Amino acid sequence: MNNQIIGDCILAPMAGITGYPFRKIALKYGASFCFTEMVSAIGYVKNDKTTLELTYSGSYTANTGIQIFGSDPYIMGLAAKKAVQSGFKAIDINFGCPAKKVIKTGAGSAALKDLDKFKAIIAEVKNNIGNDNLLTIKLRSGFDENSKNYLESCKIAENEGVDSIFFHPRTRAQMFSGKADHSLTALLKKNIAIPVYATGDIFDIYSAKNIKESTAADGIMFARGAIGKPWIFQNFINFSEINSQLNNLDKLVELFEEMLTFYGEKRAANLIKPHLYNFLTGFDNAKIFRLEVNNARNYCDIINVFNNIKNI
Repeated sequence: MNNQIIGDCILAPMAGITGYPFRKIALKYGASFCFTEMVSAIGYVKNDKTTLELTYSGSYTANTGIQIFGSDPYIMGLAAKKAVQSGFKAIDINFGCPAKKVIKTGAGSAALKDLDKFKAIIAEVKNNIGNDNLLTIKLRSGFDENSKNYLESCKIAENEGVDSIFFHPRTRAQMFSGKADHSLTALLKKNIAIPVYATGDIFDIYSAKNIKESTAADGIMFARGAIGKPWIFQNFINFSEINSQLNNLDKLVELFEEMLTFYGEKRAANLIKPHLYNFLTGFDNAKIFRLEVNNARNYCDIINVFNNIKNI
């Protein structure tokens, strides 16, 4: 299977961000494909209610992949099999998460320290989803500066039947500090035959275009650059900053309404906040508006923030 199922303009999995409402809006405004937040394989297999909520995709399963994480190859295989049986056509393995609570279980980017386990997880997942479904991995360049083994790990992935790679050229030790070194993305692209998608420090359509062209990447996976800007996909496709800030703000109102329906008032009021924080970057009086966002607790508070921004 090739990468045609996912296209070339993708929303990355992000904890606390890429729930169903945000994915729905991103797809409406140009994303070719989205991935769920990272899903615990063992929680998914055990039908944990909170975990299952992360996988809800409504009528968008054809445009949505599930990202799973875990350190036990057998459990990862079971989760992948369940995902396919539930209608997902694309399964992504998280080998990139740098969070301590994930690392201490041996999952996420911790797997980059043990390439035998890395290989075993991929093999088990591949065995459980067959050749009719897409298998992708998201990974970093290595665990730390002294162990940048991305060329070796990605060659293993290619040999084990992975269809595409989402590459974030930072080590786990870097977390999100410093700069993503996309010269590594270009080198990876030259060394493997399967599609490579660039991700990391892609905050606008100009950086996306430059990185795609300079690395020869097969596509762009937008992560933090899409927070508060679900229209960035449409802008990238057209390579134009279309619509006014006022029109874009209306799209965030639309996102908030989707969150209200899906999560209820209290959770929606909290989950819209990172989007508003990011949207306000570059605004006059952004600090004042962000304080209003921070203090918002309910529907009326958030709507007042939207109205105040509109009236500047």
